[in-house]
Amino acid sequence: MKKNVFLFLSIIALSILGCSKDDDAETLSTIQAAFMNPEVNLSSTETTVNIAFSSAATSAGTITLNVTPTNVSNGIDFSTNPAITGTTITVPFNSGATNTSFTFTKIIEAIEGETKNVKFTIASTSLSNIEIPSTTNYTQLNFNETAITANTTIAENGGNNLPNQVYIDLSSGTETAISRTSWELGFHSGNEFRVVLNPAINKLAVKQLATTNIDEVQAEDPNVTTGNYIPSGSIYIDNPYGNLSGTSIAEISSVDSENKVYLVNLGQDVSTTTASGTGTALTGDDRGWKKIRILRSGNNYKLQYANIDATTHNEVIISKNAAFNHTFYSLITNNIVTAEPEKDKWDLNITPFMNYTQYNGENVSYFFSDVVITNALAGTAVYSVSTTDFSYTDFNINNVNSTNFSTNEAKDRRAIGSNWRSTYPAPSVKTNLFYVLKDTAGNIYKIKFTSMLNNASERGTTTFEYSKLN
Repeated sequence: MKKNVFLFLSIIALSILGCSKDDDAETLSTIQAAFMNPEVNLSSTETTVNIAFSSAATSAGTITLNVTPTNVSNGIDFSTNPAITGTTITVPFNSGATNTSFTFTKIIEAIEGETKNVKFTIASTSLSNIEIPSTTNYTQLNFNETAITANTTIAENGGNNLPNQVYIDLSSGTETAISRTSWELGFHSGNEFRVVLNPAINKLAVKQLATTNIDEVQAEDPNVTTGNYIPSGSIYIDNPYGNLSGTSIAEISSVDSENKVYLVNLGQDVSTTTASGTGTALTGDDRGWKKIRILRSGNNYKLQYANIDATTHNEVIISKNAAFNHTFYSLITNNIVTAEPEKDKWDLNITPFMNYTQYNGENVSYFFSDVVITNALAGTAVYSVSTTDFSYTDFNINNVNSTNFSTNEAKDRRAIGSNWRSTYPAPSVKTNLFYVLKDTAGNIYKIKFTSMLNNASERGTTTFEYSKLN
């Protein structure tokens, strides 16, 4: 489809008062040729790019444009008519013409997150009376970003001791790997004053104390642990569902005296050894203990922290950042760290995860590997589809049940969780279901997991394919 890009050059009326007849004739014979818009977003496959003249051309001629592509190649990503020769394009015009043009054809789209454009600059003309303005002598044609329509992703967690979390953005195909033990506390950036725990650290747990005095000496408490099949341990972790009302640290009050001190078991480091066969190694060295107290500081947070035997404490202001779900802090390095990507730039997180499981009829905490977490807090929703109802290949946008995105299951960050695979009697992918995901931009995908092992049959590698439905 063609779209005419209106690049009209305004003609400035020239005053002839005080000018001689010869001066007036000379002025009127000068022609300006220019682009009006410095940038044009390419919403169509084929675009006509116009160069306007301030008055009719006195004879036939040509205009030569320099071509500067960014992350695109002529003949592969785009083409022009007339064709580009080297780094220039020569555009002809007829005698008496008030404009000339060339056709730009976009062969591919830019994937979300990519910068692709072509800049055209007027370099010279064949007529001596055509002038080139210094400010309107170029236009840049921008490839509009679009979501990936189909992709196969291999998420590498770094081996079967799973040292990394992998965040995946389906629409751009971007993968971001971070150390799963790089932070302990996540300070929510929204209106609520909530602090979350890192569920990817084994045994990380917190207990509220009766005191508000951070400088009071505390002792280790062996009961403050998790992942041990003891029901009482579930109170020391956040609700795995992922909603903010389920945080183990109470909502931070605007009344300082209501904010208690917490004892923090920093959990375990990544294992320094790997597992054999198809197993995983998730038990590492103990990371020690801290005590913390969190207050409000205007619209931000004030974190007080210390070793449990200290009689003084450190203090840091944690600012909210609306671009992210949380601001993350490490009690090991005493620094704010970059962990999750921006909240609208990830959909799935493949990670070890402290979850609930059933034991003797009760919810107990258990540390799972190969868990797929969704960005539910930012609005990503997922539901599962049985292959007895639809085949993955044939499933299309007409089969999507939009009401399923509003269920509690779809809003649970564990909507995929560990349900996509089995570990007994041997690790394998469940082939009787797939998933439908709607991201924060409204893109809808179908997702099918295909492997949970690498080529050496080791855990720590997750492979899935997905296709955009809308």
